[in-house]
Amino acid sequence: SIYGHEHVKMALAMSLFGAVPKNVDDKHRIRGDVNVLVLGDPGTAKSQMLKYAEATAPRAVYSTGKGASAVGLTANVHKDPMTREWTL
Repeated sequence: SIYGHEHVKMALAMSLFGAVPKNVDDKHRIRGDVNVLVLGDPGTAKSQMLKYAEATAPRAVYSTGKGASAVGLTANVHKDPMTREWTL
């Protein structure tokens, strides 16, 4: 059992169930896929939670930094206007 990490567990549950795709004015389609990027200190059960989610969902894909190309993974970094800290 993995104790704590309620936010990570909730994000993984949301990604397993997905979201509803939307068509905006029949011009723009928004996919209903929910992607999760889990970052954290070593030894915080990130891999175990992701591997469990992968085993649960038939369409899930588990990717590590070693197995992905630079083109295949994208992250967004921006400055928080309130704290003025950089966030991923």
